[in-house]
Amino acid sequence: MRSRTKAGIVALVAGLVLAGVGSSSAQASTICTWGGTPDAPTGLATFSPGVTNTPSTGPIQFTATGELAGGAGCTGKLTFTGYADPGVTCAANTPLHAKALGFPPIKRVEAQPGVLGSQPVLLYDEHDNLVGSEQAQFLTAAATDPNDPGYMACNTPEGLTSANWSDTLELFAL
Repeated sequence: MRSRTKAGIVALVAGLVLAGVGSSSAQASTICTWGGTPDAPTGLATFSPGVTNTPSTGPIQFTATGELAGGAGCTGKLTFTGYADPGVTCAANTPLHAKALGFPPIKRVEAQPGVLGSQPVLLYDEHDNLVGSEQAQFLTAAATDPNDPGYMACNTPEGLTSANWSDTLELFAL
C-alpha cells in the first residue's frame, strides 16, 4: 500500500509538471542592458558620503543612472535614488533601498547584501509586485583595471564618490 501511495504521488507531481511545460500562456521575459555593458560601462553611480574600505557608520545615499537598451521597451534613462544601509564598504555591499524613475514598470528596488560591487536587486512596480531583477555591477571598470581611479578612491578618506557601471535588468513576463 505504501509503495502505491508513493507511486501515485510521483505520478501526480510528474503530470502537473508536464502539464505546465506545454502551457501556451508562458511568455519570455525581457532583458535590458542598463548603463552600457561590462566592456563599455556608461552608467554613473554617485555616493554620499563616499564609500571606503572601512564600514560606514551611517547610511550611504546613492544615485545610479544610465540609458536602457536591448529588448522590446528597453529605452530611455532609468535612475535609482536611495540609500545603502550602514556598514557598506567597497568590498561588501549592505542592503539597499531606492525609488526608480524613468522606466514605468519599475517604481522601487530592494537588494540584499552583495560583494565586490555586485549585488542582486529586486524590482517592484507601483503595487509592490515583484516585476523583475537586476544584477548591479558598480565596480565594473575597477575589476578590469586595478589602477582605475574609482577603485583607488576606496583607499582615501573621501572614498569612492562616483563610479561607472553597467547592469542587466530582467523584467518577468506578466
